[in-house]
Amino acid sequence: MKPSILACLACLMVATPVSHGQTPPSAKRVVIGMPIYTADGAKIGEVTNVGTHRGERSIIGEVGQTLGLGTRLVLIPKSLATIQDDRIVLTITSDRVSEMLAKDNK
Repeated sequence: MKPSILACLACLMVATPVSHGQTPPSAKRVVIGMPIYTADGAKIGEVTNVGTHRGERSIIGEVGQTLGLGTRLVLIPKSLATIQDDRIVLTITSDRVSEMLAKDNK
């Protein structure tokens, strides 16, 4: 399934304390599995991978579709989301996400 562009991730680099000369875990391992929330607090999915699209660092999320009709993969560029504690928070609301997914289905 080809990912569609939905949003962006503000920063994939997560500060992790380093002790005893150990290499910190990569941002990829830290971000994968994090839940994805909209700006208005709705949980919409989970991060499944990270990568680069057109030169911009991005995450790929598995997002639930409306009416419970399965999930789809979406590409979330770094400019539309941030890492906050243990989650990814988009800069757009759940209504806007629904509009974007509906538009992408046409």
